[in-house]
Amino acid sequence: MSHARLHRSSAARHTGLRPSVRRQLGALLASSALVVGALVAASSSASAAPGATHPPHLSFPLRVGALGQAVKVVGIPDSTGRMFIVDRLGRVLVWTPGQTHASVYLDMRSRVNASGGEQGLLGIAVWPGFRTAPLFFITYTRSDGALVVSRVRPATETQATVSSATEGIVMVIPHPTYTNHNGGDLAFGSDLDLYVSTGDGGGEGDPVDKSQNITSLTGKILRIDIYHPCAPHTYYCVPADNPYVHTAGAAPEIWDIGFRNPWRFSFDPSLGSLYVADVGQDRYEEIDLTTAGARGYNFGWSCREGNSTYNASRCLAGVAYKAPIAVVAHPTAEALIGGVVYRGARYQPLMGPRYVVGDYITGSVWTLNSANGILSAAGHLTHVTSFGTDASKEIWATTLDGGLYQMVAS
Repeated sequence: MSHARLHRSSAARHTGLRPSVRRQLGALLASSALVVGALVAASSSASAAPGATHPPHLSFPLRVGALGQAVKVVGIPDSTGRMFIVDRLGRVLVWTPGQTHASVYLDMRSRVNASGGEQGLLGIAVWPGFRTAPLFFITYTRSDGALVVSRVRPATETQATVSSATEGIVMVIPHPTYTNHNGGDLAFGSDLDLYVSTGDGGGEGDPVDKSQNITSLTGKILRIDIYHPCAPHTYYCVPADNPYVHTAGAAPEIWDIGFRNPWRFSFDPSLGSLYVADVGQDRYEEIDLTTAGARGYNFGWSCREGNSTYNASRCLAGVAYKAPIAVVAHPTAEALIGGVVYRGARYQPLMGPRYVVGDYITGSVWTLNSANGILSAAGHLTHVTSFGTDASKEIWATTLDGGLYQMVAS
């Protein structure tokens, strides 16, 4: 897989990512221009986070490699320090700090369709009570393009491998016609419900207007209760306080709408705030932020891209669109990768509660001060595909060439 610098062209805007981009990124993010820019405050002139005199400088030493096409890292909430790494090609790997290699924990390659650049095994979320009740969830694309959310229940928290036969399919989200914009991230909220991100269905400009359509599960953040399953669902129930539960014809799983391709999202583990990095189309990237428990927001796509109008015909009178906390213009960067809030102990005086976000193509890494929406240049990591935290809330990152890196702040 080549690692030459990616470029954009006018043709790319109409046909999706150029072939070279699809090969390198696995076209993980967006089919047109995916770029970061405008609000980036490139230096110490930006306001510092509480507890920090200046925005920190971040470096990312490599801790282990040869992880396939690594697209996600999460810590396992037990006493071992282990981490799960998702290989887009269909494997969940497990690694313990200090080891020189990772091992295969779950092999889903026989079920995962990774043929399209943005398809594959995409996300993972580990149940916070894994130590006493081992359970985790994954997302992947199957042969017909649909996004599958599944649960996997190991027999014990310490077993070295788990069989794909333990998979239970939670929900299937249709994704016909196009192979891109699958979303596919997962996270548990402070309410301990499971949240799922979905892309707008692919193509350019949300051609079938799914993102604003509340009868569709695409272009959304979804929320489900995985503890109290109820008919007609085998492994989940819709929470009674989801915003569209009582709206006729609406998909009741919907939490927020109006996303293009929310490739990575996360919750602040202290405040419960939801951060979503939504990959843009031609001009802007955005970071969306809501407070804990806030629901039913419309983030505007494909009426809006960032704070600007993208398709005026999709803008409806009387609809309130939630503005992003940060908008970044092309071409300062080329593919926005969210992001986690730092709540660890090691660098707390330097970091404060800063949100760390990066860019796949330029390799730029920034921190976001959520108090004022200012992004500050902080470091560099080539071909970053995800940020995650370990059980101690320290930040790690993956790259598409199979690297796992630990964040160091100075």
